[in-house]
Amino acid sequence: MAKVSILMPACNVEKFLKECMDSVVNQTLKDIEIICIDDGSRDSTGNILDEYAQKDNRIKVIHKANSGYGHSMNVGLQNATGEYIGIIETDDFADLNMFDELYKAAKENHADVVKSNYYSYVSQPVPQSTYYEVLKEYDLYDQVFRPVEHPEIFRVRPCIWSGIYRREWLLENHVSFAETPGASYQDTGFAFKVWASAERALLVRDAYLHYRTDNANSSVKAAAKIYCICDEFKSIEEFLEKRPELKEELEKPVISLKYISYRWNLFRLTMEFKYAFLERMHKELSEAKNKGLFDEKYFTEKEWTDINRLVDDMDAFFDETFRKELLRFGSEAELAKALKKSENKVTKLQKKIDDMENSSSLKIGRAITFVPRKLKKMLH
Repeated sequence: MAKVSILMPACNVEKFLKECMDSVVNQTLKDIEIICIDDGSRDSTGNILDEYAQKDNRIKVIHKANSGYGHSMNVGLQNATGEYIGIIETDDFADLNMFDELYKAAKENHADVVKSNYYSYVSQPVPQSTYYEVLKEYDLYDQVFRPVEHPEIFRVRPCIWSGIYRREWLLENHVSFAETPGASYQDTGFAFKVWASAERALLVRDAYLHYRTDNANSSVKAAAKIYCICDEFKSIEEFLEKRPELKEELEKPVISLKYISYRWNLFRLTMEFKYAFLERMHKELSEAKNKGLFDEKYFTEKEWTDINRLVDDMDAFFDETFRKELLRFGSEAELAKALKKSENKVTKLQKKIDDMENSSSLKIGRAITFVPRKLKKMLH
C-alpha cells in the first residue's frame, strides 16, 4: 500500500501539465501512487500523461469521456489504494516536500485530515508565488480538533488540494464528490463533508501548493454556470439528512456558509444572470429564515445586515448592490445591446431554469427584462 495516492484530474491542460507532473513525480516522498484522470481532453493532455506513465510505474492513467470534475474525482477515489489521498489539479504545481511533510504530520497526529496554507501563483509578467494564509483566522494550528466543535472552520475556502485525507475514513463516511456537470464548485460539497465527518483534523501553517490564478481557461471563470453552487448545497443537505446528529449541530452554520458561497457566486456572474440567481438565493434564504435557521453568531456584522436586507427586500438589495455596475452601461439601449449578445446563453439555460422546482419566479425572461427596467428607473 502506498503512503499517499495523489489524484490528478486533467482536462485540456497541455500548457501547464509538464510543470505539474514534474512537481509530483519528484516528490521527496517516494512511496506514492499517482492517479491521473484524463477527462476527455481534446488537446495533447492524454498523450503527455501516457508518456509520463511509461517512465514511472507509480503512475496510473485513466482515460474517459468528458463527464465533469466530480465524476473524475470519484473515479480517482475508487481506484486509489493509498493510506492517504492527496489532490493536485493539473494547472497547479507542488513543492517537492509537500506530501512528505503532510504525511508525517498526519501519522504523528493520527489525523483524518491535514490542511495547509497555499501559494497564489501567477506566471505573468514574471512567475511569482505569494504565500496565502487562508487558515490564519481560525487559530487552530498544530492541534488536533473536531471541526464540528469549531463551526467557523466550515467557512474556510475549500482549497481541497492543500491537504491530505485518510482514505479508509473517506470511504467509511461516504465522503465523495457530487457528480454534477462541468467543473464548478464541486470542491465546496467535498470540503464540507470532510469537516463534518472528521474526528481528528489538523491545520499546519506552512504552504506547499502553488495555486495558479492566471489560467484563462480555468473552469471557475465560466460565469454562465449560474446554479452549480446550488447543486453543491443540495448535496450537502442530502448528506446531512442521512446524519440527523450532524444535521442538528450544523444546520445553522450551513446557512452562513450558503450565504457567503452564494454571494461569491453572485458577484462572479455576468450582469445578465445576476437577477435570476438572486431570485434563487432569495427563495432559499427566505425558506431558511422561516424555519428559524438564521443565527447571528455565525455571521459577521455586515453579513448579518446584508442577508436580512436581501430577504426583506430583494429588489432594493439588487439596486443598492449593483447600481454602479448598471450605470456603467450608460443607457438602457447599451444595456439592452449587451443583453442581446447573451441570447444564446439564455436559450441554453432556459431548460435548466424551467426544471428547477417548476418555479415561475426563476424564468430567465424575468431576469433579462428586469435589468433594463431597473436601469431605466435610475436614469430618469
